[in-house]
Amino acid sequence: MMRFGSIFVSVFFLSIHYGVILYIHSSYLGDFFQPNTVSLLMFLGASGSLIFFLFAPKLIKLLGKRVFLYISLFLVSASSTFMALATTAESVAVASIIYSCLIPMTYYCLDIFLEELSTDKKTGEIRGIYLTVISLGVATGPFLLALLASIWQGFQPVYIAAALLLIPPIILAIFSFKSSTPKAHGSYHHSFRLPFGAWWRDKNIRRVTLARLVLESFYGLMIVYTPIYLYRVLGFDWSELGVIFTVMLLPFILFDWLGGELADRFWGEKELMSTGLLIAGFSLLFMPFIGKVFWAWMLVLFMSRVGASMVETMTETYFFKSVKAGDTGLLSIFRLMRPAGTISGIIIGVLVINLFSFEKIFFVLAVIIFLGLKESFSIKDTL
Repeated sequence: MMRFGSIFVSVFFLSIHYGVILYIHSSYLGDFFQPNTVSLLMFLGASGSLIFFLFAPKLIKLLGKRVFLYISLFLVSASSTFMALATTAESVAVASIIYSCLIPMTYYCLDIFLEELSTDKKTGEIRGIYLTVISLGVATGPFLLALLASIWQGFQPVYIAAALLLIPPIILAIFSFKSSTPKAHGSYHHSFRLPFGAWWRDKNIRRVTLARLVLESFYGLMIVYTPIYLYRVLGFDWSELGVIFTVMLLPFILFDWLGGELADRFWGEKELMSTGLLIAGFSLLFMPFIGKVFWAWMLVLFMSRVGASMVETMTETYFFKSVKAGDTGLLSIFRLMRPAGTISGIIIGVLVINLFSFEKIFFVLAVIIFLGLKESFSIKDTL
């Protein structure tokens, strides 16, 4: 595992950074814009990220994966700093869109480095550890947020701290990652278009990708609207929410590695993926009935992430068992599900908020989660 050290350290600090910003960003934007405008900005950021993914193989071919990585890291850090210092709505909007466009691309670059070093027999274990490192970082973020909220008021210190957390990954990207580019490696098969035809014909890859889209829609809606609901509707403060969100994210630390091991050795991804969807879906059904009850929200959000962590690990493991390091086009399509899910989550959220009451979001999302069972039940298991 030593050869993965630079990747794991980089993704850990990147994930702390992401976790610090993740659950406050919609509320931060809410200080400058109305809820529908916040949704529009998140939509534009996700749309920009989707466009980047469509051209990602071409960009990597032109720049090389290492250069692409540290350009992404630098721009994410710069946009975070700019949001900390911005005083006008226009500048906040521009920085937010740039940030939302590029943070998924940074993870995508690290994905490519990791897949180059992975072997099929250890895919579940390696991906499980990788996801655990990401989850540990993301879960540390809200804890740091709660700490900062107890010391300083406002969002500025949070964004400054988040930007500083990107210094180690930037240094590692410049000095520790291999300088080779895809041109030097025949294992890469870049094209100027993503291979949607090949993706559609491979039923198992298509189904696991669509299952991932359901999960990313869950994330997209919950990340944007749950903090707004808990903070602005129910009235929790950020010191409370920091603790709730930290506990909520613990399943990703506790189960990602274990899930990868189970998928490799004992159970197939199909069963665990389906179980995770059921747990997440039923957890959502309870949320509209909970008022401002700290422990109740902590428990139900924790259980929703138990299910989500199972789906995340199983979709990752199944996909990467099914592709090779050179299949960057298929990887781009798979990672395309993150901005696509964010877009669908935001659209669903806007429609529900404007047509019904806020808490109905959770019912609608539960239905979408249950629809994902069709894809998980249909894949061919690896065991």
